Amino acid sequence: MADLWPLLDRAVRAGSRFARRLPGTVGGMGIYFSARHRLAADPERTDWREDVDALLARADRSLARGRIAAGLRWYDKALRISYDPSLHQAGSSPLAADPVTFLRALRDCATGTIMLRSAVPAASVPERPAPRPDGDRTHLLVIAQENWTFIRPLLDALRATGRFEIREIEVDALPDAGFPDRDRILRGRYDLVTTGVRMPTPPGVADGYDWADVVLVEWSHHVLTWVTLLDRAPRALMARFHRFEAFTPFALLHDHARLDRLLYVAPPVWNLARAAAPGFADVQAVQVGNLLARGLGPAPGEERDRHLLVQVGWRREVKDVLFTLEVLTRLRTHDPRYRLRLIGPGLAAPTAAESSYHRRVRARLAALGPEVVEQLGRREDVPALLAESGLIISSSRHEGTHESIMEGLAAGCPAVIRDWPDAADYGGPGTLYGSDWVVTDVEAAVQRVLEVTAAERYPAAAREAREFALAHRDPETVVAAYERALSADPAAA
Repeated sequence: MADLWPLLDRAVRAGSRFARRLPGTVGGMGIYFSARHRLAADPERTDWREDVDALLARADRSLARGRIAAGLRWYDKALRISYDPSLHQAGSSPLAADPVTFLRALRDCATGTIMLRSAVPAASVPERPAPRPDGDRTHLLVIAQENWTFIRPLLDALRATGRFEIREIEVDALPDAGFPDRDRILRGRYDLVTTGVRMPTPPGVADGYDWADVVLVEWSHHVLTWVTLLDRAPRALMARFHRFEAFTPFALLHDHARLDRLLYVAPPVWNLARAAAPGFADVQAVQVGNLLARGLGPAPGEERDRHLLVQVGWRREVKDVLFTLEVLTRLRTHDPRYRLRLIGPGLAAPTAAESSYHRRVRARLAALGPEVVEQLGRREDVPALLAESGLIISSSRHEGTHESIMEGLAAGCPAVIRDWPDAADYGGPGTLYGSDWVVTDVEAAVQRVLEVTAAERYPAAAREAREFALAHRDPETVVAAYERALSADPAAA
């Protein structure tokens, strides 16, 4: 059966290329599917914009004929192509490169003017519950969908303070007709801006609003859009914003005025979000940190190979391990003791459809050989591996905080951090890490490594790395910042 998948994939691709020439709905779906297939095969192609324009024209025609549901479906197809992960998680993101140009067609078409430019009717804003009588603990309601990985350690720490009582709502566990699908969320946005009608609040959510002092939405994507469109309001609504959400269309679709405070972990991501979604301009925002998933660990020992570079996460194109491999190649012209340790899932078995980027990575790895580049795959003993290494490197095109860098610092690994190209215009990693750790290109990275790994310099650099992690990720400090941010008092943040 596995042998049939390539044949089926080729058949689907060929069928969609043919169907896009047909009139009506079949032709529109052909445009959509062929665009997605072509982007997956070649993220650098630019003709996707023509496909977006074609789908937006269909959306506008449907809307002009009073076929609202059809118009919104075509508009959503245009959004899905524009925000296809292949465009933003591979090489250079067109959204990060130029938000105004990237969003122009989506905003300026007739459907986009309604969806993204229309004001929310003031009369539609729901009343908030009366303040809850003062208690000795803050009632915090957390709403999320499936991915609780990052928030769970924080909630455990807040509970441990004794100052929070926390309830959780998993939206996928709501009864039937509780959490809507994407089509209904888009329709909810349309109905709100055109008629002032809001989406009904499920009873379980309404009960949570009555109980909570603060509602926190984890992940500011479609769940937050839905929450801001509901016909009930909590006493205070906050949300946590990660890198992922900046590269989804939902950052544009919230009723931003409903947000009392937004908690973000990475200034470059927040700056990009504000550039792309003007609705965020008036939202109060507070920078917070993350608790390291594996903790800070014990003080690192002195037995380590200072010539061993380490990178955690390298398979995806946005990680741009080719940058690291070029740095390594040049370092070895100075000293052949330099090696690289790659931690995380490796390349899949080669196929005819493999991207040109992955072919180049495979060729560079083969040229350097396993004695020079050690591929460890997914590991559970990452802190121990970091403690053996000499230096941690970030070669990415874009990141939020790049948590593995902070893990490396905690293990006493000095960092070499590329000035992430897609984040450089929004502050870059220098807003999170020491500016002298940030390098602009391969040659600057080579010089940074040579300087830091010099025998007389390395011990101090390793201590500096550990001290930075202790200062910025001490659990008590991180939790105290969240306590202030989650206060319903605007002045407390």
